[in-house]
Amino acid sequence: MKNFSPFQIGVYTVCVIGIIFAVLVFSGKIPLGQSSTTSVAGTVTLWGTLPADAMNQAFATTSGTYPDLHVVYDQKDPATMQSDFVNALASGKGPDLILVTPADVVRNSDKLLTIPFASLPEQTYVNTFVDEGSLFLNNQGTVALPLFTDPMVMYYNRDLLTSAFAVAAPKTWDDVVALNKKMTVKDDAGTLSTETVALGTYNNIAHAKEMLALLSFQVGNPLVKLDPTLNKYMSQFATVDSSTGASVATAFSFYSQFANPTDADHYSWNESLPLDTTQFIAGKLGIYFGYASELGSLRAKNPNLNFGVAMMPQSAHFPNKVTYGQMYGVAVTKISPNQSLAVLVANQMATQAFITAYSTLDTTYAPARKDMLSADTSGDAIKTLVYNSAIISHNWLDPDPDQTATLFKSYVTNINAGTVQATGLLSDGNSLVQGILDSFQTSSTPSSSSTTTSTSFGS
Repeated sequence: MKNFSPFQIGVYTVCVIGIIFAVLVFSGKIPLGQSSTTSVAGTVTLWGTLPADAMNQAFATTSGTYPDLHVVYDQKDPATMQSDFVNALASGKGPDLILVTPADVVRNSDKLLTIPFASLPEQTYVNTFVDEGSLFLNNQGTVALPLFTDPMVMYYNRDLLTSAFAVAAPKTWDDVVALNKKMTVKDDAGTLSTETVALGTYNNIAHAKEMLALLSFQVGNPLVKLDPTLNKYMSQFATVDSSTGASVATAFSFYSQFANPTDADHYSWNESLPLDTTQFIAGKLGIYFGYASELGSLRAKNPNLNFGVAMMPQSAHFPNKVTYGQMYGVAVTKISPNQSLAVLVANQMATQAFITAYSTLDTTYAPARKDMLSADTSGDAIKTLVYNSAIISHNWLDPDPDQTATLFKSYVTNINAGTVQATGLLSDGNSLVQGILDSFQTSSTPSSSSTTTSTSFGS
C-alpha cells in the first residue's frame, strides 16, 4: 500500500469532509438559501455548453448562503467541447467541474470523480432523479448529478393531418403507418409530393441517430450497459429478446421501411428530399421528430405554421412508454485541486433552488428531479407534455458519438441499397461498439473515488 505524507492525508481528509458536507446540503439537512454560519470560500471553474447568461444569473441568484464561493463558467462550443476538455487535461489546466451528457460517461471514465455511495447513497439518488439518471451511476457511486432533460417529442402539421381526415395525432407506430397510407401523396412514378413522416434515411434527417436509438429502446434494447459482474461497459447490439425476438436489427429494419419505394404502406421519405426540419417548417411534412427545446425555433422560423406537439409514438407491442432525451448533468474532474468545493457546487446545482433559478431564464429544458416533475402543470399543456416526456426519457452510454454515427449511417445506407441485412448489426455492429468501449476502459474501470482521490494527491 502506498504511504501518504501528512500533507496528502490532510488534503484527503478535507476532500472527504467536503463531500460529506455537500451531500448533507443535497439531502436537505443543510438547506441552501438559508442563513448559515458555515464559512465556504474559494473559486471553482465550470465548463459546459448551456447558455452562459442563464448559468451565471442562476449562480448569482443562489449564492446568498456562500457569498465567498465563486463559480467561473466557461461556455463551450458543443462541437469542440470534448477535444477542448481532453487537451486542457493534458496540459494540467482543466476545469474543476464540467457539464456532461450520457455520451460523456464512458469516454471520460478516467477523467471524472466518482462520489461513492457511502457519501451519496444509491437509493437517495434513485429516489431523487428520473430513471435516465441511472446512466450517471457506476458500481461504486455517482459520476454526475442530473440537472435537466431535453426530451424528444412529435411535432405535427395540423392542416396536413386534417386534410387526410385524421382527427388526432398518432399515438403508436401502427397509427403512424395508418396515417401514412392516407396522407403521403406520390405519383405513378413514385415521386413524393406530400410526406407524412421523415424516417428511413440518414443524411437528411436531423435526428436520425436518436430515432434509431429510440426505436431500439422501445423494443427493450439499451444498446450499452454496465455489467456489474465484470465491472465493464458492454455492448448490447448482439442481444435478442428471448420472448419477442426483438433486437437492434428490428429497430433498423422498421426505420428503413419508410425509405423503401416498393413498400406501399411505409414509403414516405427518400434521400432526394431536403432536411426534414426544413421540410416541416415549409409546411410540406406531416410529422417531425425533434427535441422539445426546438419549439421556440420552429415557431420563429414560420409563425404561420399551424402545428401541434404530442408525445413520441410508442410501440403497440411493448408495454413500456419510452422517448429519447438528452440529459445534462454536472461532474467533478479528477484533476481538480478544489474537489471539496467542486462537489459542494455540484450539489448546489442539483437542488430545486438552482434548477428553478436556471429554468426561469432558460425554459427549454425539463428538470431532472422527480419532485419538480411531479408539480401540478395542468394549466400548461406544453409543460405537461415536456415533463411527462422527461419522465420516460432514455439515452445510452454512447462511447464515441462520431464512430457510432458512422456505424448507424453505414447500416442505414447499405440496408436501403440492399447490400446488407439489418441482422449484421448483431455481430459486426456489436464487435465495433465493444471495441470502442474497450478502448476507454480496462477490467478495473470504472474506478472508485477513494482510489482516484488518494492516488492523485501530491502529483
